[in-house]
Amino acid sequence: MHATVLASIGFAFQYWVLIVALVLLLIAQLAYYRTTPSLSGWLRAVLTSLRSAAFLVLIVLLMDPRCIRRGEKTEPGWVIALIDRSASMSLPADGWEPGIGPTRFKAALDLSAHMKRSVEERGGLYQEVFFAGDLVPSRGDSLSPDGQGTSIVRSLQQAYEKYEGENVSALVLITDGVETDKRLLRRSLPPVPVFALGVGDTASPDDVRIREVSYPTVVRTPSRSSIDAMLFYSGDGMKRIQLRLLEGGTVVFKKDSVVSSVNREITEKIPLEFPEQGRRHFVLEVGVDGYDAELENNRRDIVIEAEKAEVKVLIVDLRPDWELHFLTDLLRKDESLDFVVIAFEGRASPPSGKILPPDRFLSHLNESDALVIGSVSDRFLSESTAAAIERFVRERGGGLLVLPGPSSLFSTPLAWRRLERVLPVRGTLPFHFDLRYTSLALGPQAGTNPITAQLLPLLGQKDWQERSPLLGSFIPLLPKTGAEVLLETMERRTPAVSYQTLGKGRVAVVSAGPLWRWKFLSDGNTVYDEVMSRLLDVLARGEETERFFLTAKKNVFDAGESPVFVAEVFNEKMQPVTGVPIKLEVSRFGENGQEVPLERFSMGRESVQSTRFRAEISTLPPGRYLVRGEAELPERTITSRPVEVRISDVSVEFRDVRQDRAALSALSRRSGGAHGKAEDFEALTEEIPLRSRKVASISELSARTTILAFTIIVLLLSVEWIIRKRVGMI
Repeated sequence: MHATVLASIGFAFQYWVLIVALVLLLIAQLAYYRTTPSLSGWLRAVLTSLRSAAFLVLIVLLMDPRCIRRGEKTEPGWVIALIDRSASMSLPADGWEPGIGPTRFKAALDLSAHMKRSVEERGGLYQEVFFAGDLVPSRGDSLSPDGQGTSIVRSLQQAYEKYEGENVSALVLITDGVETDKRLLRRSLPPVPVFALGVGDTASPDDVRIREVSYPTVVRTPSRSSIDAMLFYSGDGMKRIQLRLLEGGTVVFKKDSVVSSVNREITEKIPLEFPEQGRRHFVLEVGVDGYDAELENNRRDIVIEAEKAEVKVLIVDLRPDWELHFLTDLLRKDESLDFVVIAFEGRASPPSGKILPPDRFLSHLNESDALVIGSVSDRFLSESTAAAIERFVRERGGGLLVLPGPSSLFSTPLAWRRLERVLPVRGTLPFHFDLRYTSLALGPQAGTNPITAQLLPLLGQKDWQERSPLLGSFIPLLPKTGAEVLLETMERRTPAVSYQTLGKGRVAVVSAGPLWRWKFLSDGNTVYDEVMSRLLDVLARGEETERFFLTAKKNVFDAGESPVFVAEVFNEKMQPVTGVPIKLEVSRFGENGQEVPLERFSMGRESVQSTRFRAEISTLPPGRYLVRGEAELPERTITSRPVEVRISDVSVEFRDVRQDRAALSALSRRSGGAHGKAEDFEALTEEIPLRSRKVASISELSARTTILAFTIIVLLLSVEWIIRKRVGMI
């Protein structure tokens, strides 16, 4: 509806138009007063008036008059309904017996139809969009719940951006709430309220499923490793299950267990041996006696690459504690690190690896690429041992990492003095461990050092560190000239992680900790693993030329998951290279084993601060794929080692099948909306604020664009011609 508040007429006035007007009026006068003296007075006046009027209209057109109308327009509120069409919506809306009653998707369509009528009766506009991993713009007869992957927050943001500029009053989400996008850093919610309608049974089904599987994607040979499988039972009874790990047609592991409402969760550690190199394919499956609601979540594909270790790490920890446990557990999973531990005989051994007495230290030091010093003693770190360590760093190009702890180098004054000239920090002995909860901040050189450059977005955040702070740091410490402070304590701004090149080698000192406290931040948290992996990687490998690493987040992705790849490029000084284009070429293995190129993807920086490249490619159908990276450096092009991944037949949608009412309720509250059950849709619809808005409207009418003025000119000249014809002038 328009309400005009102002109308005006404007002219494009120019002096030449006025001159033309005077000339034309003069011509009209001369035409009938000077050249036709025989005409009667009234006839001469009529003809002169007609000619003058035609010229006057023409003059008006030359002045380009415009009628401008300014008003206000009332726009009704829009309601954008997002309907989930992922595979989990094919489950029954009520109960768990397939084929009985409508599916969740059918129930969602019916709810949307009722809501559309209600919104339109209130004067609003209603638009449906469908989503799973991506939006589907319109409703079609062939639309079915077969999408793989559910990204609720991302789809909400996409829908809001799609209708940006419209008067969107609210977003309505009709889904079962089973989101498969588990990213740590997600997009924020749109700035409009979200109203969520949940469909599907909220009671857990009588179902046994493999909830999570943890395993190293690459192991060294020969070695022992394990697969950690977490099984979960969601029913109220008791089930006998059989866990099996198969390799081809061979049963590698088998165990019978019982799950019940009392003992719902079972974690099994499946031991494996890797005597030689090669790629091994496993299938982990759970057999259930009796009824099982969803068989799709009883199977996982596992692929583990066994390779020979390339780098050897020597660990000195004479009084082993938790630091050694977490460090060796990390090294055990690394694809390219082997390690040996020097400790007192009789102490607890690490999870895996060799444990040797202190008198074997020097013989193994010459065979190692990096040395990690945990707990030591003045007797062990003698003058000759300290000199050997210095030669190891300066001359052989080895790496040295010093860790904090009760019996560490910081707490051993004589040993510190013997090794002080190698370390990147200095201070006044004895050092004191400042026991207070502390968080770490990025140091001055964090952005340019390859150890921390790729971790800037994560380490720059404060909230997660406050949930799991470190216990303290050693003081007083100051960096030496030429040393780089990568991380520092947030309160005192004292060095927490320092780094320096020394001769051919590199030295890093961690003076705050213990860093393994970050392991308990949340399930699946990898901050500790990433920081320690980067430290050991740079210290052990040193100055290698143009290293290009390409890795996949997993070896086997479920159907519906978007494969994620991460790449890093370093120059000859181990400095990250960021200003180069990186392409990924994805090929699929055909039936005859030949590679069939599919598509090329560009990799982008994870963030402005990060030096790591990341690519999340679109979902792929089940099969085997080979991915190669190509980086275009200024002088030449380098390629990465090919990465083979597999897309399983198991859908990501069936990891959890009950309606996640808690997640929908939390999402609605965050956005200022509301959450309801399917039967509450009428009350929920009444809560949707259909706010209309007034927007300024401007309409402009130009005389040059209308036929009226030209019609008037033609009529005036036509009447003049007829009169002249009648009086015999023509």
